[in-house]
Amino acid sequence: MGIDRHRVSKYLHMSESEFLSSEAYSRNYTHKMDAYESFVLNELRSCPSYSSKQIEDHLKEAYGKEVEGICSKTVFNYVVHIRAKYSIPKFERPPRPYDKLPELPFGEYAQADFGEYWMQRTDGRHLKVYFFVMVLSRSRYKYVYFCTKPFNTAMTVYAHELAFSYYGGRPKKMLYDQDKVLLHDENLGDLILTKGFRAFVDQQHFEPVFCRKSDPESKGKVENVVKYVKQNFLKGRLFIDAEYLNEECLAWLERTGNGTMHHGIYRIPSDVFKEERDYLQPYYGTPVEPQVEMKEYSVRKDNTISYHCSYYTVPSGTYKNAGTRVMVEEQEGRLHIYSKETGKRIANHPLSEVKGVLVQDPAHKTVRGEGITDKELTIHGYIGDIEALDLFLAGISQSKPAYYSRNLSYIIHQMYGYKPEVLQEALVRCLTSKAYNARMLIEASESIRVSSGMSVIQQPQTASVPPELSNMRPERTSINSFEQYFK
Repeated sequence: MGIDRHRVSKYLHMSESEFLSSEAYSRNYTHKMDAYESFVLNELRSCPSYSSKQIEDHLKEAYGKEVEGICSKTVFNYVVHIRAKYSIPKFERPPRPYDKLPELPFGEYAQADFGEYWMQRTDGRHLKVYFFVMVLSRSRYKYVYFCTKPFNTAMTVYAHELAFSYYGGRPKKMLYDQDKVLLHDENLGDLILTKGFRAFVDQQHFEPVFCRKSDPESKGKVENVVKYVKQNFLKGRLFIDAEYLNEECLAWLERTGNGTMHHGIYRIPSDVFKEERDYLQPYYGTPVEPQVEMKEYSVRKDNTISYHCSYYTVPSGTYKNAGTRVMVEEQEGRLHIYSKETGKRIANHPLSEVKGVLVQDPAHKTVRGEGITDKELTIHGYIGDIEALDLFLAGISQSKPAYYSRNLSYIIHQMYGYKPEVLQEALVRCLTSKAYNARMLIEASESIRVSSGMSVIQQPQTASVPPELSNMRPERTSINSFEQYFK
């Protein structure tokens, strides 16, 4: 009926007269998009597979600014409402059938999965933590391990060994998603495990079983545990450090995660585990935390690296060619970037909580406009420190900042052909007509010079010619002297 179970329970405890007199019986909800009901209905009937995003785009196409104030979530909810009201399913194929499976034998299966969660630190910043979850399929006895870096194969193997040590044994089979840290490839059931995980499986002698791609419902027990960890343990908890978080989690598992009744089996997992423990295969290993290895990343042409779907800057000039590499290490919510050649740290950024953003250090910006100050001083030194020149240069800088330096170079190249007072008068003309362009300044100066009958000033020479060389002429050789060489 689309009604929450708690509200159904409330109605069941009412008498008929209480229900009829309640607000729930006579209450009539309206929707913000009721004016567009016929449009949405016709769209869905014409193509039942339309998504809410497509319906939203068609609304904007048909009604324009009239629907700009309606957010995407409102459209989504209304499309769901119309589908339910007029029985228009999105897909014609029948829903997936489900069967209640009998409980598995003790010690036969366990399920494992990964999760991640943004936690608030004591200083107000946020940090993403990553966790590994394992649950025994029969007893629902859980284990969770946290770290501050994404899991690779070595860390995943270490988390497995911690779980086996926590259980005091291992199951015969383990059920997983097709995760890249475990599975290199899958071809119609033929599995190619990653090198590190294959070595671990061969050492511990358990059977890895992998779900089909994009089918998390095949391992619903551990999927529920991941949500349980997020909602019951992590929600609202402050992050101090990874070691303390794991200690807190073990206490939570003993107290709540494994110590309270599981509503799937209606028993306490820790009590059932006492029976299952004897059926587990022995584990003789010792968990050894893998050494942290820095990863190598390519530097992009814009002097950034792409890390977990965000961009982080490195100092200007770091990029040399397509083979430029840096080493990256993540520690306590910050990203440390090191030069591959020298090993020195060249950047240190806070990790971004949002994907697709640029995390920039102001010190890494390219120093632009080098030499512009010297050009400005050269122009002021010849024309004079007058207000008109300051206003003219400011106008060029504001109207065409990308061409400011080229305008300055053009003025310097041409200004010596005119007297300063001519240039000053031309500046006034350009300001009056708002002509902020170096070429227009020189054209105005030329117009003033011609109208005043002034001659062009010769460009200053960079070096004087000695008098004894001023009248020298090169010797000339007769063309006939070369004939002997050609013969």
